[in-house]
This record gives sequence, structure tokens and C-alpha cells, in this order.
Amino acid sequence: MSASPLSLKPLDRHSPVPLYHQLHEQLVAGVESGEIPVGSTLPPEEELVELLGVSRHTVRRAMQELEYDGYIARVAGRGTTILRSKVSRRLTRLTSFTEDMQQRGQRIGSQILAFERVTASGHVADRLGIAPGSTVTYIYRLRTAEDVPIALTISYVPFPASAAVNRADLERIGSLYALLEGHNIPILEADRTLEAIAANEEHARLLDLPIGSPLLLVDGVAYSHNHVPIEYHQVISAGERYKYAIHTVR
Repeated sequence: MSASPLSLKPLDRHSPVPLYHQLHEQLVAGVESGEIPVGSTLPPEEELVELLGVSRHTVRRAMQELEYDGYIARVAGRGTTILRSKVSRRLTRLTSFTEDMQQRGQRIGSQILAFERVTASGHVADRLGIAPGSTVTYIYRLRTAEDVPIALTISYVPFPASAAVNRADLERIGSLYALLEGHNIPILEADRTLEAIAANEEHARLLDLPIGSPLLLVDGVAYSHNHVPIEYHQVISAGERYKYAIHTVR
């Protein structure tokens, strides 16, 4: 794909915000809005220097930040290519990964790494409000958007006897929440915590990242009718490819 035509605003030299960061934010906004398409290439550094009337150091620093954030790849002889926008999910809306990606028009993928009946540990049993040693269904999946690894999802579900669910059902439907709703077990609310962790060897291998890369861990419990816990989950997502949005009011 050819270089993307850019419409950049002049940088504010009187602002306390460094010029390189102003440029970084303009380019990020262009990628996230779709004005700068994924797969397109940015103009050469010298062209940006001339266009904005800034130093090469300013442009280079902005490019370094974009590369670190996972938005671009710089290859000698091929220029600077837009890799992707960050996938955004709202923590204030209770939606599944599948629903979020479909709303964004993303082509989603899901690889089931494990689907088995296991004995709940003390921690899992406590989060689900069940007796230790109870049997739950353990589901471990790799989730992708446009063939890019985005997140690992771990779910522990105490399926009732009336809901006979197997791996083939989940592979066919794709969404665990949709699968539960098909058995008249809607997910209505959830409690979640969010923290930063570093990628271990397994995370790095599955998400195609270096060991130690920053990851986001969402740990939570989803509830059905009458605040009955129906899923204890952990979502481990690539920090450079994923972001969470929160809307608050006062």
C-alpha cells in the first residue's frame, strides 16, 4: 500500500507538551480513527521534518514512541508501515470479546487450548462461591483479531447439570456468553480488577511477544440472575495491542 496522505495540524511550540509527543498523539488519533489505514506507510522522516518545520530528532522520537506502542514497524528500504490500531474494550459495559470485536468490524479468531472438567482449587471455589473440590469446566483460549494474537482468556464455569456443554458447542458458537445464554444463563453483571503483569514464557509464546513484555490482567467474576456467580475469568492481553476504556461521572 502506498504512503498515507497526512493532514497534520501545526505543532504548538508554546505548549508545555513536547513537540514529539504532539506529533505522536496526532498520528495515533489518525490510526485509531481510520484516517491513517492499517497497512499504509507513513511519509519518510525528512518529508515530515519539512512538512512540520521541526527537527529530525523530534520526528524520530515520535516514531520511536509509535514503534514502542506497537502502532508501526520500521523496515530499512521499505519505510514505516502502520501495523494496527489498539483494540479497545469498555470496562463499563459487560460484553464478550466476540461481541466487542464484531461491533468494531474485526475478523475474530479463537483457538481453544483447553476444555476440560477439573476440580476447583480453593481460590477458584471461593471466587465462585462453591465448595472446594467441586467440579467446574476449565476453558483456556487464545483470542485473535485480524489474525493478530490479542488475548488469552481463562474461564472456570460451574455449569449446572441441565446445561450439558462440550468443546464442540463452544467452537461452533464462538462466544462463551452466547453459549451460556443459549442455556438460559444470561451474564448480567460482573466484578473486575485490572492490573499490569509481565509476560512469562507461556504468555510470550502464545501472544508472540518477548518474555517480560507488559500485559494487562483482568481478573473477575460474572454473575447471572440473583447475583449467582457463573464464571470466574482471567483475561491476559497484550499491552501494546489492547486498551480498556472507562467512562466515569461525578
